[in-house]
Amino acid sequence: MDSIRVERLRCLSDTGDIKIKPLTVLLGQNSSGKSSFLRVFPLLKQSVESRTTGPILWSGDLVDFGIFHDAHKKNSDNNIAFSFNFKLINLSFILIDIYLTIQVTEYKEKQTTRTSKIDLKFEDSQIELEFDENQCVTRFYVNSLNILDFGYKYGAQKIYSHSLLPIISEETDENLYNKSNNLFLILVNSESFTGLFNALTEHINKYLLPSNEPTIIYTFFQSFAGLNSSENLLKHIQNNNFFAKYWKQETRQWTIETEDFKKLRDLIIANALPIILKNCDDTLTNLSQQMSYIGPVRATAERSYPHQDLADDQVDHQGKNLAIFLRNLTDKQRQTFSEWTLENFGFEPSIQTSLGNISLLIKSKNFNEYLNIADTGFGFSQVLPIITQLWLLSVFPKSKTQLIPKSLNEVTGIVTYAIEQPELHLHPRLQGTLTDAFVTAINTARNNDIDLRLVIETHSEVLVNRLGHLVAEKKISPDDINIVLFEPSEESGEIQVRTSQFDAEGYLENWPLGFFEMELV
Repeated sequence: MDSIRVERLRCLSDTGDIKIKPLTVLLGQNSSGKSSFLRVFPLLKQSVESRTTGPILWSGDLVDFGIFHDAHKKNSDNNIAFSFNFKLINLSFILIDIYLTIQVTEYKEKQTTRTSKIDLKFEDSQIELEFDENQCVTRFYVNSLNILDFGYKYGAQKIYSHSLLPIISEETDENLYNKSNNLFLILVNSESFTGLFNALTEHINKYLLPSNEPTIIYTFFQSFAGLNSSENLLKHIQNNNFFAKYWKQETRQWTIETEDFKKLRDLIIANALPIILKNCDDTLTNLSQQMSYIGPVRATAERSYPHQDLADDQVDHQGKNLAIFLRNLTDKQRQTFSEWTLENFGFEPSIQTSLGNISLLIKSKNFNEYLNIADTGFGFSQVLPIITQLWLLSVFPKSKTQLIPKSLNEVTGIVTYAIEQPELHLHPRLQGTLTDAFVTAINTARNNDIDLRLVIETHSEVLVNRLGHLVAEKKISPDDINIVLFEPSEESGEIQVRTSQFDAEGYLENWPLGFFEMELV
C-alpha cells in the first residue's frame, strides 16, 4: 500500500493521499483524527478476515467504529470513501500503478453498509461504477465510453465473504447464448461479460475479412486483460498474430487518438473488468491480512498465565497472548529474541512453566536474576508486546515465508504494522531506544527482502527528535520517513492534514512553530 486517502470518516473530511513510507508518524492534538486514520488499517484487516455481507465491518475484534452512522462524519455527503494506491503485475510482467477509490454508504432499509461507487485509475485509463440500493449498476464508464449504452444491465454481488470489492455480473436472458451462437463463452462467462463481448467481437470484425471465430477473438482479448497504457495496447493490437493480414493493414495508421482505437481499447478494458476487480481485491485482501496492529492500552502484567494449547503465531492487538506466543517459539527462536532485546533494550525476557501455568520473566543486563514481569515497572508490560511483534515482522523467518505470493497479482514482501501511542508509560530515554529499534527493524526487514511499513500514532516529542538524530547519523534516509500532522483549522474548524519531512541534516521542513508547546489560556 503506497498511499491511503480517507474521506468523511468521523472528524476527517478529507485527509488527501497520505504516503505510507517505511516509517509514517502521525502527530496531532487529541481528537484531531490521527487515531481514526491509523485505525483504518485494523478496520481493513478485520473486514477481510471476517465473514461479512458488506464491504466494511465497522465493529470487530480489533477496532470498534460503531455502525456506519457512528463512523460517518456529520453534516457531510452521505458516504465514506477510502482510496488506495498500490501495484499490480500485468500479463507482460510490468508493475502497474493502481489508484482505487471505494465509496460506501448506509443501506437504511437493512441498516447495513453497501458499496455506492468504485473509481479505478491506471495508466491513462479510468473506470467509473455507481450502484443503487439494489446493487444494480447505474453508471458504468470506461474513459468516455458509456458501457450502459450497449443495452446490457449489470449488478454487483459480494460472492466472496472475505472481500472488499463486489463482483460485477452481466444480467442476460437465457436465450443470449443461442443468439450469440457462441458456446465457448459459456465456459468463460465467470470471467467476462457475454453480451459486451459480442459488442467487442462486432467492433473487431469491422476490420476483418473474413470474420474470425469468437475463440480467436477471446484469445486476443485475454492476452491484454485490460491493464495496459494506451500506447502499449496499441502496439499489441497492431503487432498481434491472431488475425489475418487485413487486420494489420486496417490498424497500421491508428494512433492513440484514433476514435476506432479508443472504442476498441475501452471495450477491451470493460470486458476485463471482472478480472481487474478480482485482482485488485486479491491484492487489497493480501495487504490487509499482512497488517498487524497494537492498540494504545496493552494488557497489564499477570504473575502467571494459564497454559493453553493455542497455536498463536502473532501477538494480539492488546498483548494478552504474549506469554503463549513466546512459549510457542522454538528454543532457538527464543534465544534469538532474547539476544535481540538485550542488544536493543538492555533486558532479556524468558518464560517458565510450572503446574500448568506460564510465567513471563525479565532480566536486566546489569543483574543476574530474573524477575517476574509483575514485579517490574509497568513500562515493561506495555513495551514488550510492541517490540515482540516488531521483531517477529522484521527477523523471524516464518514471517518471510508467509509472504510468498500465491499469484502474480499479489504484492510480495509488504508488511504493515500500525502502533498507537507506543510511548505510553515509557521514560523518555526508553522512548528514544524504542525509536532506534523502529529504525533497526526497518533496516533488518529490508535485508530480509521484507518491505516493513510502520505507521505510528504518537504524542512523543522524543520520538520525533530522535528520528532527526538518526537521519543526521545516516541510520535512516529522510525519504523513508513521512511526518503527518493533523491540525484543526482556526477558520473552519475542519481537520487539516499536511506533511513534514526531514532534510539530510535531520531538521524538519515545514514544521509548525510551537507544535509541541502547551497553549496557555
